[in-house]
Amino acid sequence: MTLGIRAIVVGIIANILLSLFKFAGGILGNSVALVADAIHSLSDLVTDVIVLLTHRIGKIPQDEDHPYGHGRAETIGATIIGLLIIATGIGVIHETWEAMGEAPGKAPGLLAATAALFSILINEGLFHYTRRVGEATQSPSLIANAWHHRSDAISSIAALIGIVGASQGFPFMDPLAGAVVGILIV
Repeated sequence: MTLGIRAIVVGIIANILLSLFKFAGGILGNSVALVADAIHSLSDLVTDVIVLLTHRIGKIPQDEDHPYGHGRAETIGATIIGLLIIATGIGVIHETWEAMGEAPGKAPGLLAATAALFSILINEGLFHYTRRVGEATQSPSLIANAWHHRSDAISSIAALIGIVGASQGFPFMDPLAGAVVGILIV
């Protein structure tokens, strides 16, 4: 397994676990923002598959039909990732907008805050690891995926702020943070 493929597989495994953890934390911890953040992590699975495919294609050596190699596949993959991130952000904004219209329920709890904090730490670690591998292998799709991990860390910070604000008596902050997560994703 190459260094690039290993970084992608680590990201896939981390995103599966983070998605499950954040969905559970958001649902059990009563946080719209954390559920929105979980959706963002779930979208990372789709982009990870795109990175995996385009990275593999991009590393195919030049041939008669492709005298300069297949590296453009990674550029196409990076573009597709960007478009999917935008679509995910718009969907999150829509969902949290609808949640803002609902009567506030129970304030988010410690479980939601812990899940958001855990997500921040994991995603920031994934960002540094994936970016380092992307730069070492000169892979645009890995570098784009690294920045996607960073956007997850930032969206988890927004979710954490909303969770803490809602738990301190400002119930509008949790769905508002969910909308901010959507905007940050875009």
